[in-house]
Amino acid sequence: MALILSALAEQLCDYSDIRHFRVALSGGMDSIVLLHSMARLRDKGVDWQLSAVHVHHGLNAAADDWSRFCDTTCQTLNIPYTLFQVDASPVPGESPEATARVLRYQALAGVMVGGDALLTGHHQDDQAETLLLQLMRGCGPSGLAAMPKATAFSAGLLVRPFLAYSRQQLLEYATEQNLDWVEDSSNRDSRYDRNYLRHDILPQLITRWPGVVSSLCRTASNMAEASFLLDELAKQDLQQVKTPQIGVLKLEGLLALNDTRLRNLLRFWLRELHLPVPSHTQMQHIFSDVIHARKDSNPCVTWSGVEIRRYRGNLYALATLTAVGPEQDIVWDLSAPITINGVGSLRLRKTQGMGLNPDLLARTDLCIRFRQGGERIQPARRGHQHELKKLFQEAGIPPWERDRTPILYQGDAIVAVAGLCDSAAFCVGEDQKSLLLEWDKCFFDTLN
Repeated sequence: MALILSALAEQLCDYSDIRHFRVALSGGMDSIVLLHSMARLRDKGVDWQLSAVHVHHGLNAAADDWSRFCDTTCQTLNIPYTLFQVDASPVPGESPEATARVLRYQALAGVMVGGDALLTGHHQDDQAETLLLQLMRGCGPSGLAAMPKATAFSAGLLVRPFLAYSRQQLLEYATEQNLDWVEDSSNRDSRYDRNYLRHDILPQLITRWPGVVSSLCRTASNMAEASFLLDELAKQDLQQVKTPQIGVLKLEGLLALNDTRLRNLLRFWLRELHLPVPSHTQMQHIFSDVIHARKDSNPCVTWSGVEIRRYRGNLYALATLTAVGPEQDIVWDLSAPITINGVGSLRLRKTQGMGLNPDLLARTDLCIRFRQGGERIQPARRGHQHELKKLFQEAGIPPWERDRTPILYQGDAIVAVAGLCDSAAFCVGEDQKSLLLEWDKCFFDTLN
């Protein structure tokens, strides 16, 4: 017990800026040991707060009993307790454990504020299991790094203080302190991959190689270092190919890299954009179908709600585009910003100089529509009308953005095309007060 307490206290010194430690409390042995040891440290007098958060998944018949047990335990230790209930019923094609994990972390993220750290009871054996699972999935260094000791999470940090300790060491602490905990019967079900590794595979490996768990954890640590160095290289490469526009890279710079370095850069870039990283096969399609596609093509590779596209020498990453039908007529009174799903937000900003006539604010017959084909407009500062299609091409607007570009109408007359031009018929002179139509696109960031 003294070893775990002293080591935990030493670790917490690394987080001197944390004011509130929140324990993710499942009721199992690992999290109970974490909660109890944190309570012991708190009782010695500290300048941080301690609380516990429990997520009720509703997947087990005993889930209500577990939440009551966690509540009672926290009352005994005088620790504030928060309960979240989520519906973790998996959708077709997803495993119950994966769905529960995603919903659990979503709920836990919701309580985090600046200066908070979420503590979990993951230990050395969990780390070894995670590494083996990642090996079975064919992951690279980033995946094989398994679980980091600390990482950014919501508004604060996620910290795993027990990664250097085995399940047996935590069990010895729990036994010595006469702690009670709950047992999840599903943890014995070998139909789940992690349980299969824990109960059927790891015991055999330990019999043959007694130090295999610590060796696997050392491998994860080595992979974390390798992943860090690869990320540092990717950051350097990214500086040479990035553009001012988020989610867009210069293709010429990408083609100057060898394939290994390019794959490393693309994976890092997508992680930085908070987008799912492609599989090996999907990455090959990005190379063959997009990066090395004909210059006159409009290629696209899609996976897990992500699209990779190419246009005029640039590579684009964006969330899978939602359909925007030309039949949609969106009334807008211009007095407040408007948000359009899958498109972004529009607002009018008062300014000085050539722009839209402020008298538009008094109109009631204004609406947003989308391109149907054949539209024409006379842009400000131009002497005659142009096809909207030609203006899009001239401005280098990617084809997939054109049908999603909001067009402001008064009746049947085009007032302005967001991000492109204003109609001369609705503009004022350079020395007059005017309105500027601003558009914040969200083609890319709907997965963030």
